[in-house]
Order: sequence, then structure tokens, then C-alpha cells
Amino acid sequence: MNNKTKYLIYRYLIPFLIFALVWLVFEYFYPEMIAGKKGFFAAGITYILSPKIKKINFISGQNIQIKWFVFGKVILLPIDPK
Repeated sequence: MNNKTKYLIYRYLIPFLIFALVWLVFEYFYPEMIAGKKGFFAAGITYILSPKIKKINFISGQNIQIKWFVFGKVILLPIDPK
């Protein structure tokens, strides 16, 4: 798996899965809650739990920095030159 694929997974797939999981938890424990409220709370929790991604410039080139709130771990992915 190359770095671009990892970047796309961290950027789009993981937040979607977190949102879906939080939505299902709300659906299970609060089935009478209005869908708009459920979506609002699920989006807020997803924002907090999702990885934060930014591009960092080093002398050797550009890297993508991924920080997790939950793990406290920083992942650096070098950007593949084209």
C-alpha cells in the first residue's frame, strides 16, 4: 500500500467509519432522538476523534503529518514525488 492510499484512508474512510459507528450507537441507545440531533452530535464526536492531517515542509521534502487525539501518536508519510 503506497502513501497516497494511506493518506486517502486516513482522510476520508476513517472519519466516515467513526461517524457511522457513533450514529449506530446513538440509534441503539436513543432510538427516539431526532435524526438532525443525532447527526449533529455524531459529527461533533467524529470531529474530535478523527485524525488531524496537515502538510509539513522539511528540507528533504514534503511530508503529511497525521495526529490522533485518542492515541497521541504522530504519523509522518512522505509524499511520493510525481
